[in-house]
Amino acid sequence: MEKNNFWSPYIAGIGLGLTLLATFYIAGWGLGASSAFSLLTGVGIKDISPEYASSLKYFSQYLNVESPLMNWVLFEVGGLFIGALAGALLSGNFRLRFDKGEKMSPVTRGMTAFTGGIIIGFSSRLARGCTSGVALSGGAQMAVAGWIFVIAMFVSGFIAAAFLRRLWS
Repeated sequence: MEKNNFWSPYIAGIGLGLTLLATFYIAGWGLGASSAFSLLTGVGIKDISPEYASSLKYFSQYLNVESPLMNWVLFEVGGLFIGALAGALLSGNFRLRFDKGEKMSPVTRGMTAFTGGIIIGFSSRLARGCTSGVALSGGAQMAVAGWIFVIAMFVSGFIAAAFLRRLWS
């Protein structure tokens, strides 16, 4: 029997709540990650075609600053990756693996993961924030949009699972 090295969800939840409280207190706003990808996309477009990038209103919020790559959200996402890697290494749970259902081919798994990533990335920017930004930070502020997002996320997840579960059985 394999040893369970996972944190208690209660301890992890308290830690996440305290982290969220600290970001509100120290940075003046809550957690969020999806804007890091928009920021990097905007900087990349600006490097390739500055004229085109300056014509895009959406990216102006990221590019109309002196040092866009010094944005705190890039450090947050980097810290998230480093912290997750450190936690997995310290718990002994780190393994490279490719999870998929028995009947699912690697190509199908790759395509469903890629498609899901594109959909959630587009949706998070359409909603003006990702799960952590809209649901976690918005919910902590009792924002109606945050609670609507959480409910919609779970309902759509259950509906999608009903259609896609056959791939995992």
